[in-house]
Amino acid sequence: MGPREPGVVYVQNDQSTEELHIIGSRDLSFLRGKSVLIVEAIVDTGKTMKALLKHVETFEPKMVKVSGLLVKRVPNMADSLTDYVGFEIPNHFVVGYALDYNEYFRDLNHICVISKTGKMKYKV
Repeated sequence: MGPREPGVVYVQNDQSTEELHIIGSRDLSFLRGKSVLIVEAIVDTGKTMKALLKHVETFEPKMVKVSGLLVKRVPNMADSLTDYVGFEIPNHFVVGYALDYNEYFRDLNHICVISKTGKMKYKV
């Protein structure tokens, strides 16, 4: 696995590593009184989004909406966090179109479910 890009949550194999990082400007005071739209590639358990929303809301925006390109069907979580949904998908690990599995497959020009064989082959 190559060097990690700064990010919000890292996933190793198909499990979250529990590392949560908010990168970029910590001072978001320019959001005060503004309408904010957070656009996320994938929303599943909602852990990352809850942390980000908590951080953003400390700067008192007028309103905050969340859009997810992919929203997993996970009971009682993602659906309550997203205001706009591109595609609702089953609760499977997906790769492609910038979504990776241990740094592999992010360059695919489509999104697909990684098979058990693929998970075993590229497991770290």
